[in-house]
Amino acid sequence: MSLEHLVQTLGLPGVVIGAALEGEGVAFLSGVFAHRHIFHFEAAALAVALGAVITDNVTFAIGRYGGRSGYAQKLLSHRRVARLREMLDRHQTKVILGFRFVYGLKTVGPILIGSSPVSWARFALLDALAVLVWAHLWVAMGYGVGTAIEALFGRMKLESHAAVALVVFLVLAGAGWYALRRWRLRQDDKAIAASGIAEQTPGGAALDQDDKDKGGDRR
Repeated sequence: MSLEHLVQTLGLPGVVIGAALEGEGVAFLSGVFAHRHIFHFEAAALAVALGAVITDNVTFAIGRYGGRSGYAQKLLSHRRVARLREMLDRHQTKVILGFRFVYGLKTVGPILIGSSPVSWARFALLDALAVLVWAHLWVAMGYGVGTAIEALFGRMKLESHAAVALVVFLVLAGAGWYALRRWRLRQDDKAIAASGIAEQTPGGAALDQDDKDKGGDRR
């Protein structure tokens, strides 16, 4: 059975299931398939969005009703989750709209939000809006890469076309992961440095205020 026949057999329900289980890779390849006119672009994007919404709401439910389970507690005990929890307390809307775009937060994000006072209706609405943007971006990226591959190498068998596109996806994903990791390391270094300064000068703020007061008295 050829890849094209398999994709056509699974159809958009296969895209929904794949997006629910994996996410970006399925969305990207769906864009390649849309370029090959196996799927309509908008239908592929909506199928990807549906799969992602299902996953997000299932993981939200885990946080809402199973937040005390060992699985949820293990995820929520990660040191970076504390920073995300602080952001959620201050910027609920931004966290709900943004977690899907940050590598490593697609699972822990909805669980954390589910364990918070955020209503399910509010989460579902904002998440659906974010997922629609996310799905269209990834499908468009796959469509664009599929178009570029055909422009460079001509018409290829779908198996070869998808394989080259998958290599491009892995390179892009690897570069994005590396950049995010470097950024996180820099943020951790800044936090450690700030913590060290605070520990060395526990009365720094009071001393600064005393200096200002003395300066005012002298004037």
